Amino acid sequence: MLVWAAAGCSSVVEGAAEPASGQEGLFDPCKDIPDSVLEEVGLDPATEEVDIAGVAQPGWKICTWSGSWYFAAMYANEHSTDDIRANPDYAQLRDIEVGQRKAIEFRRTADLDDGACYVAVDTGQGSVWLKVYRKGIRPIEEPTCQLAFGFAGRFEGLWPN
Repeated sequence: MLVWAAAGCSSVVEGAAEPASGQEGLFDPCKDIPDSVLEEVGLDPATEEVDIAGVAQPGWKICTWSGSWYFAAMYANEHSTDDIRANPDYAQLRDIEVGQRKAIEFRRTADLDDGACYVAVDTGQGSVWLKVYRKGIRPIEEPTCQLAFGFAGRFEGLWPN
């Protein structure tokens, strides 16, 4: 694919766009989760945010959607759940099952209240993480780990093996 882009004072840049290093072949939650599934779980597809403020993160594919009082973010990456276990930034790790897959539930050490919770499963590419976190200081209407687990159960069949 040839891409032409005008830049600066009438100069032309030629070439093909390339993904950020480490992203080739990763599951892409923004493209691979159908809008109908998002709507079924109460997420609005129109609120989709790609990456972090639109900036690609090498080795990660990130998509975030908005719920009523929370955000739900999905991260596909090259890290295994063993990497999560070995990282001191994560705490309250608990082995769970999502569908037929072994998974872990965890929090960041900075978020040990119920403001945010992750569920992660290994894939052939690394892992997929699902994070639910509250919007600002809005009241928490349901435990974030319970909500993350429910979403993971609905999305799990769409994640790579």
